[in-house]
This record gives sequence, C-alpha cells and structure tokens, in this order.
Amino acid sequence: MSNRIEKQPCVLRCIAGETLLIPLRGKAADLDAIYVLNETAARLWEGLDRYSDLSSLTAYLAETFDGVTAAAAVQDVADFLDALAEAGLIRATCAASQPVCQLT
Repeated sequence: MSNRIEKQPCVLRCIAGETLLIPLRGKAADLDAIYVLNETAARLWEGLDRYSDLSSLTAYLAETFDGVTAAAAVQDVADFLDALAEAGLIRATCAASQPVCQLT
C-alpha cells in the first residue's frame, strides 16, 4: 500500500536569496520555527502540491535536476520527508480509512 503525504499549512517565501518555510499554527505564522530550504528541498516542497507519494516525488526530482536518477534520489527524498515529518510539516497516511503510517 502506498503512503500519501499531506503538507501541513506553511508559507514558502524567497527573501534576500534565502528560501524560507514558515509553518502556520492556528491563524499565525510560527516564527520560532522557520526553516531555510536549499534549492532541492524547495523544489520538493513545491512538488508536494502535485505529488503525494515517495515514488512520484523521486521521479519529479529526477526530472527536475539534470544528472539525477530516480534510483539515486530515493534515499535523499525519503530523508527529506522524514525530516519534514519529524518537524510536523507533513504527515503520511496509508489510505483515507487507515491511521497514519511510516514514510519509509
């Protein structure tokens, strides 16, 4: 069964050459938890709007960056998703009727 990934409410902004990911908690931004994303991480975050599983995100990364194969990207994408989950920025579900499950 494939995991489905849901983004939690956040704002992504490029400010002074830095890409910032700012979680929204309630109706306000959580300014105590601002994340600086590199180009790859920013693309993956944006990719979560279209792709909601590990294999699709891995293929998206390989298509986006020259010289990156899906096989080479699998662990990097999984590590990034694990970090997002640990920070509470995403959650993974197995199916609509099933509880939250592991990302990897």
